[in-house]
Amino acid sequence: MTRLRKHWLWPLVISVLALGAFAGLGLLTRAVLGSRGNRALADTGGFGVWSILIGASVVLFAFLFAHSIHLTAWRRLAGVAVWKPALAYGIFAAILFAFQWKAGSPIGELKPTTAIGVSRTLLALGLIAAAPAVLGLWLNHTRLRRISRVFDGETREQAVDVLGELLECKRANGACLAVLALIVSTAVIDAGAQRRAFLATGTPKEAFPPESVLLYGALFTAISLLLYVPVFLAWKTRCLRLVDEIYPLPPDARPGEDWLAGRARLTQVLGTDTTVGKTVTAAFGILAPLAASVLSIVLPALK
Repeated sequence: MTRLRKHWLWPLVISVLALGAFAGLGLLTRAVLGSRGNRALADTGGFGVWSILIGASVVLFAFLFAHSIHLTAWRRLAGVAVWKPALAYGIFAAILFAFQWKAGSPIGELKPTTAIGVSRTLLALGLIAAAPAVLGLWLNHTRLRRISRVFDGETREQAVDVLGELLECKRANGACLAVLALIVSTAVIDAGAQRRAFLATGTPKEAFPPESVLLYGALFTAISLLLYVPVFLAWKTRCLRLVDEIYPLPPDARPGEDWLAGRARLTQVLGTDTTVGKTVTAAFGILAPLAASVLSIVLPALK
């Protein structure tokens, strides 16, 4: 397998496998929807599109999971067995899944009655796919706490090692945020397509209000904020402290040009200098789920 991955045909192999999985999962979703006497509804265009989106979503979830699993190197980076934080995430995911189940769904009593099972399966797969990103954010928080112990004099590390650790945390934070935004946005778009499919088969708008999709996006946007923002703020705090440690205030309180230039260079390397572009980029990643939910409602309404 390792030799095959190094072969120049490996991307083609992955593409063919992904297309095969996409087609198979789309057909499987349609078959499940059509079971229990729901064949006529499952064969409509709206549910056909939704089935295709479900297949594409599952393939994307698998791709993101496989390419973000390296973010969970707890044993190597924190000396903690990965099963411990994984168990904590399992409990967190189970609570979220139970909340969604208990809160109910507008499609619970609608036909095809098999759609609710497909939706819950997609939610479960999305939670599994998000696991490496969430565990990666938690791992970064642990790494940042260890850096704080260095600043407090409890442990000793070279300045270059601390700088390297902060840069690694920055890259990992960005990757985790991108994975979470893609997973949640995909799930919300699927919810919008699902609503459109139900409305196309005669379901009253009152039975599946657009607010349900908007609330779905808002919920996961809030969860993304709660997961990402504390880690980002902790990272930025450690970065600023590193700058202060390496370039402390001059005893005479008269900073020279070398001092200012040094701080500016280090701040630029760390990426803590706040600019409009970086703020917008981070905001887009966090707000993508909510934006997707709005678009999934607004665009169909314009037609």
